Amino acid sequence: MHALLHTLRRAVDALRRAPFVTVVAVGTLFVAVLLTGAFAAALGAGERLLAAWAGEVPVSVYLVRGADLEVARSAAEKLAPGAAVEAVTPRDAMRRLRASLGEQGRVLDGLGDDVLPASVEVHVRGLSLSRARALAARLREVPGAAEVDDGAAWLSRLENLLRQGRVVGLALLALVAVATAILVSNTLRLAVYARREEIEIMKLVGATDGYVSAPILLEGALQGLAGAALAVGVLAASTWALVPRLHEALPIAARITRADLLPGSLLVALLLGGTALGLVASALSLRRFLRRSGG
Repeated sequence: MHALLHTLRRAVDALRRAPFVTVVAVGTLFVAVLLTGAFAAALGAGERLLAAWAGEVPVSVYLVRGADLEVARSAAEKLAPGAAVEAVTPRDAMRRLRASLGEQGRVLDGLGDDVLPASVEVHVRGLSLSRARALAARLREVPGAAEVDDGAAWLSRLENLLRQGRVVGLALLALVAVATAILVSNTLRLAVYARREEIEIMKLVGATDGYVSAPILLEGALQGLAGAALAVGVLAASTWALVPRLHEALPIAARITRADLLPGSLLVALLLGGTALGLVASALSLRRFLRRSGG
């Protein structure tokens, strides 16, 4: 414990003696962690909205002309126990279509009430996209079913977009991490170089590479932790301010909470990731110096 406290004291003292290097390193790590956290939060919000939208869309079974609507409704109730099942006559379907078109509904004047097919709508609250697809597959067994629409065609496109965004985002974040590590290591190398005489003296009196390296590695880890903590603070403040506005702009987003955007696991991962990134950067800068000095 005494050795750890001594190493920590040396690292903190080094940070105080090189404020410019500390500010640049912490700022660079802050930007990297902030970008990573913002991307992860946006991706989580997209997935949460996708699940919420899927739960709001009914699964509709469109019937062939002449099919018995009551028989179809009874069959749907058996295939989807616990769900709210509604029988929609062709007249009801036309009325809904007119209402959805508003003033443009006049273009439907002259059409009969039996133009649209009868259907059975199955409503399951909180239905996920995968469960909606599974339910749609079962509802194809409804007598007289001509087509089953789970309302997820555009949700599937959004799901694919999120999947592609996840892959592209991870690749970009990997590049950001590498670039940050290189940039911070070059910055920290200035601090290491400024202490070259001190390090050389310690080596001459028999100090091991571990004794020389420990405070410098801890220095990088502390800078990474500081940058990550600042980024987490900014993300938390932004989430606190933006979530109520998101609820107002998009009613279905009311299911999204601050914990959905910034779960505890993500915050811990950001703090640990920033610390690890600072540690790697300091290790790179130290490795170059020790290799050149023959250590």
